[in-house]
Amino acid sequence: MTYFRLFHPVLLAREIIHTGTAQLEGEEKKRVSIINTLSLASIALCLIFGTVIYYLTSNLEILIPAYAEALLFVVVLMLNHFRWHNTAAILTACVHNLSIVYFSALLGMVTEVYLLFFFLLGAALMVFHGKRLLIKFSIAISVICLVLCELNYYYYFIEPLPLTVEEQFLIRWVTIPAILVLDVITFALYVRTLRRKNAQLERKATELEMADKATRRQAMETSHEMRNPFNAVYGISQDLLMQVQKSDLYPAELKASIEHLYSASHNVLQILNNNLEHFRQQEGVAPQLETGVFNVRDWAGEATAIYQYIANVRDVSIALEIDPQMPARVEGDKIKLTQILNNLLFNAIKFTHANSTVTVQIGPNGTQWQLMVKDSGEGIPPERLSTIFSPYVSEQHAFGGTGLGLPIVQRFVELMGGTITVTSKAGEGSVFTVSLPMVVVEETPAPTVPVNRNITLRAFPGVKALVVDDNQMSNMILSRFLERMECQTTAAYSGEEGLKMAIGTHPDIIFLDSHMPGMDGKATLAALRENPATRDAIVIIVSGDAAEASIAEMLTAGADDFMTKPIDLKTLNELMVKFEPRLTNSHKQ
Repeated sequence: MTYFRLFHPVLLAREIIHTGTAQLEGEEKKRVSIINTLSLASIALCLIFGTVIYYLTSNLEILIPAYAEALLFVVVLMLNHFRWHNTAAILTACVHNLSIVYFSALLGMVTEVYLLFFFLLGAALMVFHGKRLLIKFSIAISVICLVLCELNYYYYFIEPLPLTVEEQFLIRWVTIPAILVLDVITFALYVRTLRRKNAQLERKATELEMADKATRRQAMETSHEMRNPFNAVYGISQDLLMQVQKSDLYPAELKASIEHLYSASHNVLQILNNNLEHFRQQEGVAPQLETGVFNVRDWAGEATAIYQYIANVRDVSIALEIDPQMPARVEGDKIKLTQILNNLLFNAIKFTHANSTVTVQIGPNGTQWQLMVKDSGEGIPPERLSTIFSPYVSEQHAFGGTGLGLPIVQRFVELMGGTITVTSKAGEGSVFTVSLPMVVVEETPAPTVPVNRNITLRAFPGVKALVVDDNQMSNMILSRFLERMECQTTAAYSGEEGLKMAIGTHPDIIFLDSHMPGMDGKATLAALRENPATRDAIVIIVSGDAAEASIAEMLTAGADDFMTKPIDLKTLNELMVKFEPRLTNSHKQ
């Protein structure tokens, strides 16, 4: 087989090209193959060029150097064979540059030496791939050599060979094809290298995209798994807080501990919600505005009251200041506004000094209204102000945080057609200012009333509620919340049991878990809508799966609304208020 290769030009060329690459891998193997390819092409061109020119001119000054150059490229191949790859690369560049200078000086302007610049440039990039310093050095040497050739054309430091006009034309038409062959070979090798690189990048991009999707999917599943057990922690903390608020029998130390428990669980809830919103953004899910009319003073008072418990952990107070000229009721997306204020308050409490105040100011500003949150912390360094709204940009702090709050705030503000700015002074704190279009519903400001720091609920006496959830702890927490709102509550622990109880008791509102073994939430919902005894009941889907696709699927299947675990007591109460007209009519019937 070996002897056969010696007489088979294609196999022989392939053997030469792969000389010294047996122990190499990846880019280094490709680099050595390129050096061998250029050397093999140069050997062939030197032998052809030298022989033809000698035949035309009978001049040994061309023949001997051409053959010597071919011999040097044989040495390059031998160096690669013995794995002296860097030495082979350097020798390749040196021989090319020296031969250009020599033959250009010898033949004068007959050779179009500038055409070799593309060859030298491409050769440097491929021969010294991954070695930036050598690439720059090789290109610099090539430029110097070409300049020297041009200078010699004008000043004749070295006298060219005396050639007749006919010899000049013949040599010109021999050298130009040889130069073009080198250029084409270099161009082809470089294009092939680029294609290989692009293919590698595409494969890597595909792998990264798949890994990113798997990571996001895992993160979403982890978030879902966390929400179910955390639902119990958060629910119990709210229930305990309501109990200690209504009685003076509990010692101060216990009240403080329960407030701290509620504060910590609320922090975790905020982190879970921010992560969920970030995952939605990563999936390309655009948030939708759900505008409605709300009372600005009530909304701000409730939000700051909840965060006062969190601020107590750091001995920080929250001061709410609402301009008397601020209209009583405006139109907007109350849920997203709450997320904006929550994130700004959480951020301010986290970085403010102990025994100081976080100030929330709300007031009109022309056709807009402003929400300002000011802390009393160390301030934000000037170099960080430009990146403060980038994801995962957050100072390390014992109070926690993921660096996702401010990017979400910015996205929601821009979605509402507003702007957010931040100013900061070292040692004095920072001020975040949100400006939003103001759609006034009621001009006359409502009278100022003291902010109620306790969790207050609207009662729904006589309303029949059914909770269907296979998780006993989640079922118990939700049932207890409904009982605190004076609902007549029953519980079922499977879809089959829930359907049977719904048909028998005719509840006004049903809270249905989406993920249950056996008859899941979607199947139970379909059965409820098909049965005449239950088709008019209000059905609220309750789930730790907060993906937009899951929510849309259940709403399309006939659910009236969707609640995400862990259940927030005030959110649950607001949802009951939302359906109060239907609940009242159903109860009367």
